[in-house]
Amino acid sequence: MVSFIKTLIKFIKVFKLKGFTLIELLVVLIIIAILVGLAIPNFTRTRERALDKEAQTALKLIQAAQRVYQSKYGTYWPAAALADINTNLQLDLASRSWNFTVPSASATVFTANATRADLSRVWNITEDTSTAPSCSGTNCP
Repeated sequence: MVSFIKTLIKFIKVFKLKGFTLIELLVVLIIIAILVGLAIPNFTRTRERALDKEAQTALKLIQAAQRVYQSKYGTYWPAAALADINTNLQLDLASRSWNFTVPSASATVFTANATRADLSRVWNITEDTSTAPSCSGTNCP
């Protein structure tokens, strides 16, 4: 072990290897912090846009499943929470980011909602296939 340390010291002296100074390390850390500070807001906005698309797509899926159910049974599936929606409309929606519900339904009309987990916005869709999901809340796009 002692011979290894002596060899390492000779190697450092021969090639005059130097380490980084504290100032150099701090400058690198500050540059990294600035880059991270610029990247996080863009990442957050992109993530929220992707979550909005997820809600819109899931609501269109609920709308299509409701139309199939209505053509089969003559009425839309009644008001229900996510577990009932998945079971009775034969869907597999996850509730990690959104809470999906059908707050009202009858033989001729229904409304489906996707509420963000932090309650910042709600996407809605009705039986009318010509309308896209609409958003309400504080952080709608």
